[in-house]
Amino acid sequence: MKKLVLIVILLVMFGQVCYASPLNDFTRGDTSVTLISGIHTFEGSNGIDFTISTGLGNDWATSYRQTDYDTSYHDSAYRVKNRELNILRKITDNLQIYTGYSMTMGCDKLIGQDLKDKGVMQVGIIASKKLGDNTTLYTVLGGGENVTNIEFGLSHQLNAGLEITATYRHFTVEKVGPSQIKENLRGFGLGLTFKI
Repeated sequence: MKKLVLIVILLVMFGQVCYASPLNDFTRGDTSVTLISGIHTFEGSNGIDFTISTGLGNDWATSYRQTDYDTSYHDSAYRVKNRELNILRKITDNLQIYTGYSMTMGCDKLIGQDLKDKGVMQVGIIASKKLGDNTTLYTVLGGGENVTNIEFGLSHQLNAGLEITATYRHFTVEKVGPSQIKENLRGFGLGLTFKI
């Protein structure tokens, strides 16, 4: 975690500034870094979400996202790790589409047994709307086979390179492992978005 904080600080100090959440300027090298912590959940707990998106130029960008959380299914408790790598295409200033790969790994916390990894191709859309000069409302809708991601977010710009971001996310991975486990994360998060 200390290394992650150091990397984020260095990116903020030495990067270029871009504006609007999520990443809307796909100029080569423009980057958005978001760290979200779960503050209230209906399903799942101890959620941490980290996303880094970087412009590639010509309305293309790449995005890496990792989400770690605890969940339960029947009488067992699991620690779940989801990793995504996506390619984004800006259609308009308010609409993006993406495709990529999502890999989910889990471990039974009670007996220490790993679940079989679940990897799927996924697609989705990201829509955003400016609410005044400093606030952006956005939604992410996507998923793949037995994987669903629905997210709503509100980012408020504190200064040129820093935003506070509040989210609601419903992330579901179904039919994991031989026991066909359903791993849910559903709740509110709060964090910071760095634009560089």
